[in-house]
Amino acid sequence: MTDVKNRLSHYLRLVARGESVTILDRGRPVARLTRIEAADSEVESLIASGVAQPPSSPLPKDFLTRKLPRPKTSVQRALLEDREDRF
Repeated sequence: MTDVKNRLSHYLRLVARGESVTILDRGRPVARLTRIEAADSEVESLIASGVAQPPSSPLPKDFLTRKLPRPKTSVQRALLEDREDRF
């Protein structure tokens, strides 16, 4: 199992190529990594069942790198206010 932790990227590349990887713990199989086919996508099944909706437009290119706005109040103060009814 330690080998899987240390070499996860390697095993994920194998799975992406279509191979299946069985994970052993003390010689006993405990899990199997297999590639997910596009038709089997969990998101697609959620959309098909009506639980989720497909995106209406693509995310902006800077979505993951743009700076977040500064909070108007202290995060610590908001957390304490949220918890004050518990004490």
